[in-house]
Amino acid sequence: MEHLDVAVIGGGQSDLAAAYALRKQGLKPVMLEASGRTAGSWPHYYNSLTLFSPARYSSLLGLPFGGDPERYPHREEVIAYLLRYASQLDADIRTGRRVSEVRADGDGFALALDDGSHLRARAVVAATGGFGQPNRPTRSGLNSFTGTVLHVADYRAPAPFAGPSTEGTPAPP
Repeated sequence: MEHLDVAVIGGGQSDLAAAYALRKQGLKPVMLEASGRTAGSWPHYYNSLTLFSPARYSSLLGLPFGGDPERYPHREEVIAYLLRYASQLDADIRTGRRVSEVRADGDGFALALDDGSHLRARAVVAATGGFGQPNRPTRSGLNSFTGTVLHVADYRAPAPFAGPSTEGTPAPP
């Protein structure tokens, strides 16, 4: 079984920032990202998403966002930035590695991965976010509502909703 200094579960901006900080402390983080790349949920967000803060406030430590610092980067720019950040980060990044279980084990942690492999780590940082498994609450009246109900995790663009106005259609209670 492989023994790690620190396992960082996820590959989004929080995980990248954590790995950077761990490297600055002299630790050797191993990032375990379930998807095929380190951009977190950004590739799954809606197409027209734009940051609400200027680029100069949106950089992670160690790498400026680049370009006009007053612009508001869009989704594709953020994805490219996160991929660039990961490529320049001195950390062991393993994509396609979904962690299915973490449990305390002696003076560290035991990690089980979906592929059946196991790892041990002295410490674990879990910063996976909630976008991969969105909460879809039940609402009374939802079964009889005739409109479209869509979770933000499933929204990509407005085109499917173009057409006659639904103004005045009551929302579910």
